[in-house]
Amino acid sequence: MFDRRHTLPLCTLGALVCLAAAMTGWPAQANDTSAQLAAGGLEFVQNNDVEMTSEDLFISATEVRVRYVFRNRAKQDVTTLVAFPMPDITITEASNLAIPVEDDVNFLKFRTVINGKPVTADIQQRALAVGVDRSALLRELKVPLAPQLPSTQAALDALPKDKWDDLIKLGLGIPAG
Repeated sequence: MFDRRHTLPLCTLGALVCLAAAMTGWPAQANDTSAQLAAGGLEFVQNNDVEMTSEDLFISATEVRVRYVFRNRAKQDVTTLVAFPMPDITITEASNLAIPVEDDVNFLKFRTVINGKPVTADIQQRALAVGVDRSALLRELKVPLAPQLPSTQAALDALPKDKWDDLIKLGLGIPAG
C-alpha cells in the first residue's frame, strides 16, 4: 500500500545574505561571516578587512533579534557578501512543528537593516536528503522547499505515484507501512 500523505524528511537551509558596505576602519581580526557564492552554493570565507566587533543577541518567546557591528580595517570602502545562516528544518512523521508564517521562502520573517535602513536579503534555500542537495528536483516538481507549510503537502499530494517512488528512492520520502 502506498500512502502519499507521508511528509518529506527535508532539511531546508535558508541562508539569507545581503550586500553590505563596510564601515570605518578599526584594527581587528578576521571573521567567517563573509561569504561567496560558489558552484555548490553559499560558502563562508575569511575576510581580513572586515571584523565583526560585536554580536548582541536578544531572545524572547516571540522574537529573536541579533545586532552585529562590523568594522572595516582596510583604507578603502569594502563591499562584501554577509551571510546569516538559519536553522535547518527537518520534517518527519513524528514532527510536531508549528511555524505560523505562510511565506514559503522567508518563513522566519527575517529582515536586515544596515545603518538604520532596510536592505533586501537574498534568500538561498536548499533541500537536502542523505547529504545530497535535491532542491532542483523539488523545484522541477513544483514542491515548495518549506516542508512545514500546508502548500508543500498539497504539492506532494498532487504528485503521481511514480514521482513519489523516485522521491522515496532518493531519501526524500517515507514509504508507507
